[in-house]
Amino acid sequence: MDKNIKIVWILTIITSLLMIGGQSYWLYNQYNFSALEYMQTLHKRILEAEEEEADIRFRNRQIGAEPLRSMAMNLSGWTRMKEDSVNRPEPKTATTLTFYYLNNEKMDSVDIEKLIQEKSDSIIVRDTFRTENVSTEILFSASTLYTLQISNPFSETLLDSLLQSEGIRMTNFQREVIDTTLWKGSYVPFREGLVHKMRIIYPYNPLKREVVTGEVSIPLSPLLKQMAWQLVGSLILMLLLIICLTYQLRTIMEQRKVDELRKSFVNTMIHELKRPVQTLKMCIAFLNNKPMRTDEQMMDAVVQDAIFELDNLSAYLNKVRELTRADNECTILSIRSFDLSTTIEKLIRLNNAPAHKVVRFETRFSEQPLWVMADPVHTANCLSNLIENAVKYSGSEVCISIVASLENNRLHLEIKDNGIGIPLQEQSRVFEKFYRAQNIPDANLPGIGLGLSYVKLLVEAHNGTIRLQSQPGKGTTFTIEIPQ
Repeated sequence: MDKNIKIVWILTIITSLLMIGGQSYWLYNQYNFSALEYMQTLHKRILEAEEEEADIRFRNRQIGAEPLRSMAMNLSGWTRMKEDSVNRPEPKTATTLTFYYLNNEKMDSVDIEKLIQEKSDSIIVRDTFRTENVSTEILFSASTLYTLQISNPFSETLLDSLLQSEGIRMTNFQREVIDTTLWKGSYVPFREGLVHKMRIIYPYNPLKREVVTGEVSIPLSPLLKQMAWQLVGSLILMLLLIICLTYQLRTIMEQRKVDELRKSFVNTMIHELKRPVQTLKMCIAFLNNKPMRTDEQMMDAVVQDAIFELDNLSAYLNKVRELTRADNECTILSIRSFDLSTTIEKLIRLNNAPAHKVVRFETRFSEQPLWVMADPVHTANCLSNLIENAVKYSGSEVCISIVASLENNRLHLEIKDNGIGIPLQEQSRVFEKFYRAQNIPDANLPGIGLGLSYVKLLVEAHNGTIRLQSQPGKGTTFTIEIPQ
């Protein structure tokens, strides 16, 4: 049994770890995917801010920049002309303006502006770019940014203010000149630990390959909001898994506990039955001896011992029968009116205390006779068990107080002793089947842990309640209330 339980424990732990690990890996991938999706959406907003930054600079450009814009229009017009008629001959009177990536232009901006003003009707602007894959719109935009950079240079402060107005915080601004021409803004995703970031690249002057770069950290809250359903679903699945596994382990432990209780019950019953059987065997041996039967005093003692042990044996069997029947059906009661004070006095009179103990009883009744409505046999069994426990778990001098009264149509019973008491941490378990307190001074004391569970069963069968108050070394008080 222990080996099987150990195997189940190991398999359960491995399964739990695999399930949790798989779910965590899936959530991790979903987190990365959501971050990439959010970056795409965020980049669109950044591109809009970049366009707005260029528009603001264009509106605030310096006076006299229009010729440069005309040059840009002529540059894009050359591309359109190329698309319309590749083989169209150039006019002989036209002036050809050639740019070598505009990094090493033959003329500076002042010469270009002057030339455009003088021969604006006969200028064909050419460059050394391979513009076959570059659209007219992109080339026009790039040339516009080039002329705009001359008239109103780019400023990180303006772009940063526009991004902040959109709720985007960019850091680590740096101006760079890259090796390849970048026509539109782009970004590169990267990660530092669990934090996703974007490296933004904004070509503020594409024709000269001048760009500004910066970093944007992806906040966690929008990602969690985007993953809300996945997180809730995963949490529910994990909770269900934990609940199922916990319930499984709890059931296994309860089954193990039941198995241990069964073994303990069998061993205890053998021990408890062995004593009365041995006593009865001695009594039979005495009765079989004719000379000893002539001793009337000895004969009376032997008979009393035999009756005492038979009563104990009968009590144990009754407890087992009632508790077994309680698992399958309700306890059958025979409710009638009887004098409880007379029953208590009879129990006190018939109590057989051990020879090494002195037992003293104190009784107090609200009225006498005390007529109550209950099952007299089961009520007597409850009191008998409580008295037996009080005597068994007390010292050499035992004082038992029994108080019975009728108040507000309820029977109130209080049985108090001066025994060893019950520790606080064990008081909630003493009514369990087969449970015995750990502070018993002598482990060889007879008992199978059924007495208090049997009393609780009978009290609840009367729709009553039982509770206890106890302090180690100062005794225990059991209070029973049964409706009338």
